Amino acid sequence: MFTGTPAELRRRERQAVEYATQVADLLNTIDQLGIGVTTPTPNRVNGPGFTIRAVKGRWAVDNH
Repeated sequence: MFTGTPAELRRRERQAVEYATQVADLLNTIDQLGIGVTTPTPNRVNGPGFTIRAVKGRWAVDNH
């Protein structure tokens, strides 16, 4: 749980939006490879040859 100042929270939220934008750009780039579609499912992101999922509180990639 975040316990910092309101200003620090706003700064971190802005940073989170920047990171999320990068993730979206990367998912679009993967889709543009034309080898399959990247789809969100509950607690996962499935793509062509990979799954991103939460493992012990962290995101991990399984390739298959």
